[in-house]
Amino acid sequence: MKSLNSKNPALTNKTTIFLKQVKDPCNVKRILQPASGNSKLGKGSDRISKGKWKGFPLYSLSLEERSTCPTTCNQWTNCYGNNMPFANRIDHKNTEFLTLLKDEISGLAGKYPLGFVIRLHVLGDFYSVGYVNFWSKQLKKYPNLHLFGYTHREKHSSIGKQLINLNGDRCWIRWSDAGGLFSANCPPKQGDIVCPEQTGRTKSCLTCGLCWSITKPIGFLEH
Repeated sequence: MKSLNSKNPALTNKTTIFLKQVKDPCNVKRILQPASGNSKLGKGSDRISKGKWKGFPLYSLSLEERSTCPTTCNQWTNCYGNNMPFANRIDHKNTEFLTLLKDEISGLAGKYPLGFVIRLHVLGDFYSVGYVNFWSKQLKKYPNLHLFGYTHREKHSSIGKQLINLNGDRCWIRWSDAGGLFSANCPPKQGDIVCPEQTGRTKSCLTCGLCWSITKPIGFLEH
């Protein structure tokens, strides 16, 4: 994992080190990416094949790391985004971002009436209370929408409190590096279930499903 020097401007400016990869949502083919294009999520496949969301297609959303993240993040200097020079980050500051995202969600909801899943966020985090409320509204509007992901927001923060309310049967947002139930920790803590995809016990997230199925803590190897 690439760790940044404390003097790196990306740390003080709260940005990715790959600024050219921050994309205008108006100028990309799609904001939500099929899991097949991600080597961890899908590895060439799009459909979940195990667990309670079996059969649902999986999409993902990436925002700009650090720009959307709390400075208290344990991975602030060694974010795995430091090793992803070709990954597109959608510019969340663009005034059209949420409108375009809402349109894509609507399209997927119509295309997959039985259910679909969005992974939040391959890069980035929940950046405001309003943004969390956006997802709350989408979950209420589309009963076939499902979400999973991780956050470094602290539970007692304003955003964290909203995320507690967001979580439920169709939304699984784990607390990164918090330890205990419903957490996701890097490196793994004692008692964590180490990510089966990272240890070669399953092919991808599509063939696992633990992160949105159990409350036990999941541990991730540094990558």
